Amino acid sequence: MTAPLTPALALAYLRELSLDVRAAVVLDAAGRPVAGDTSIADAARALLADGAAPAPSERALHAARTADGGAIAVLAGDFALAPLLDHDLAAIAQALVTAPADLPGT
Repeated sequence: MTAPLTPALALAYLRELSLDVRAAVVLDAAGRPVAGDTSIADAARALLADGAAPAPSERALHAARTADGGAIAVLAGDFALAPLLDHDLAAIAQALVTAPADLPGT
């Protein structure tokens, strides 16, 4: 993957790659949601902030940082393959651009 992904395109791509995605969100460098399900934004910020294990209700929460300081996070269901999901998140995070000035077409 070489072309930059917008937040919305990154989420669509994640859903194509990964099985059993219940919710996903893209955060900018300030931790503000820029695309996806804002209901998991607080849990994603907490996970990224201290790397602590998610709360029991968010056990299937996975996240990866983007090169521009943003992040992508996903709440996976029971049928998700965690190692594959983490790989997908890392690959998408490398191509994801969350800063509006850097988004393709802006």
